[in-house]
Amino acid sequence: MTMKILISDPNKCNGCRMCQTACAIVKAGVCNPEKSRIQVMEMDECDRYLPLVCQNCEDAPCIAACPKEAISRIYDPVMRTVIDYNKCVGCRMCLNACSFGTIGFDEERGRPFKCDLCGGDPLCVQFCETGALTLKDPTMIQYDQARVSALKRTGMRR
Repeated sequence: MTMKILISDPNKCNGCRMCQTACAIVKAGVCNPEKSRIQVMEMDECDRYLPLVCQNCEDAPCIAACPKEAISRIYDPVMRTVIDYNKCVGCRMCLNACSFGTIGFDEERGRPFKCDLCGGDPLCVQFCETGALTLKDPTMIQYDQARVSALKRTGMRR
C-alpha cells in the first residue's frame, strides 16, 4: 500500500482554477466548477488562494457517519476513501461529518461526491501549472518541514 496525500501550497496557487475545470470535465462531464471534487477558496484577508480537497482522513468521520456503509477505504494503488453509489441513499450524513467541508452534493443525481485521487494519479495535479498541487508521501512532508526549519535557523532561504 502506498500512502500519499494531496498537498496544496497557497503560496504557489494563483487562483486560475484549472484544477477545478479539469476535475469537473473528467468527473462530471461538464465545465462547471461546482461539480469539481476540488474547490479553490479565495482568502480575502491575505489575497491568496487555497485549493481544498478530501484529505482521505485516517479516521475518516464520513465513513463512520454513513448509515449504509457506502463509504469505505481502499488501497489501490493509494489509500483513499470512496463512495459506493450502489449503497448510498443520498442522506448527506457524510457532508455533515466532514471536518474539511470537501464533500459536495449533486442535487440532480441526489448523491454526494468527493475526491478519489483519480485512482492514484490526480488530474488536478497534472493541470496545475504553478505546482501548487502535489501528491506526496506524508513522511516526506515532515522531512520538507524539517528541512525548511533547519534552513531558516541557519539564515538560509529555500
